[in-house]
Amino acid sequence: MKESPFDQETIQYFKDLLLNKREEAQTQIDILEDRITNLDEADDADLSSFTHHLGDVGSEVEEDEMNFQLLERTKKYVNEINDALERIENGTYGICEATGKPIEKGRLDAVPHTRFSMEAKEKGLDK
Repeated sequence: MKESPFDQETIQYFKDLLLNKREEAQTQIDILEDRITNLDEADDADLSSFTHHLGDVGSEVEEDEMNFQLLERTKKYVNEINDALERIENGTYGICEATGKPIEKGRLDAVPHTRFSMEAKEKGLDK
């Protein structure tokens, strides 16, 4: 793999952007984990009651599932950010893993954790 096509100032810009996005995502993870914990505690308290409506139980299950999916997606996003920060550290940030060519700055502005250029994405090489 080649060396990053960006100067130190640009690299620092993307590093700061990624660190901010990771902080926001971590806040979201904390909120979701609290929400899941609170729902579980509420479910435990509700189990002592005999008056459960099936619609309410179904809604709670659906909400639990949605929170778990969002939590997993956000954790995956944080991992992708961490991988991008690692690429910054090893000097390969901004190089497409599929083509070996530089990733356009505009693409990195939109998706700073990406590993693939638009060329690779359009050709289906981003798998």
